[in-house]
Amino acid sequence: MRTPLRLLSAAAHWFPAVLVAAGLASSVSAWGQSATPLFVAKVANDFALIMGDYGKKLGIFQREGVDPQISLITQARMIQATIAGSVDVALASGATLAFVAKGAPLKAVAALSGPPMILVLVVRPDDSVPAVDALRGRTTAVSNLGSLTDWALSQLAISKGWGAGDITRVAVGDTPARIAALRTGNVDAAVIDIAEALDLQERGQVRILANFGSFIKAFQNQIIYASDRAIANKTDAVRRFVKAWFETIAYARSNKPETVAFVSATLGVSNGVAAEVYDQLMPSNFFSTDGVIAPATLTAMSKSFVELKLLPNEENLSRFVTDRFLPAKS
Repeated sequence: MRTPLRLLSAAAHWFPAVLVAAGLASSVSAWGQSATPLFVAKVANDFALIMGDYGKKLGIFQREGVDPQISLITQARMIQATIAGSVDVALASGATLAFVAKGAPLKAVAALSGPPMILVLVVRPDDSVPAVDALRGRTTAVSNLGSLTDWALSQLAISKGWGAGDITRVAVGDTPARIAALRTGNVDAAVIDIAEALDLQERGQVRILANFGSFIKAFQNQIIYASDRAIANKTDAVRRFVKAWFETIAYARSNKPETVAFVSATLGVSNGVAAEVYDQLMPSNFFSTDGVIAPATLTAMSKSFVELKLLPNEENLSRFVTDRFLPAKS
């Protein structure tokens, strides 16, 4: 039995009102064909999720007949806006599946990225936290409680044989806020994106203590979700969005210099940092190439959601996943 989520009434109006006119106006693509507008929410501006912006810049989505209107919002607001009918597609964390199990009107339609190699733990470069073992009982900044950053930190604690709460987690907000809290000494560590971490480490402002992908293996780090409404009313557009997404990843994998230049400009990091992130993520198994979410991964995720108290009991998460939009099914 799915438990209904509480809907905040303000969510019905804030997203994406400013995009509606733009979306309808751009319903004819630059390629001369009718393009279906899709309102896309991404919950982070990281190397993985900006691939949607990259595919749009390249015209890949437009060639497939969809016009994604992409906005950066928090996970909580994304769920609220989906309930309000204002989101068609969400590029979000695997942890969002716990909220789908609670009633968020979404389905996972494709795996986006695997083990969370894109997340790292950073500390000040003053050796105040010399190793991961020194974090027990200390305070770490995450984006929001229940977010991927929060979940990843709890898994680090569990991997050490500690309780999930043995590292105190403080919800601070976006990456600049987490870094500010770290640098002022309000927290002892922070969970941030790898590109930002490498950039800050290069400038001597932080030290990377751990990469979460090194000890979290059975997890779907990021997933492409579609709203129940879009699945019902924009079925073909959702299918074409997923197809264009994997075409974008294939293009990025085969065109390193152009992709690195885009990442550098979009994330505001040096070409060297962008190239290092590319080399760590793109040739590896980080990005899914087929969109399939393995049943064993869903089982492991369900167990972790209980450990994190996102769910009271383990759920059969496969009920909230559909493979009908995968390229192999098209």
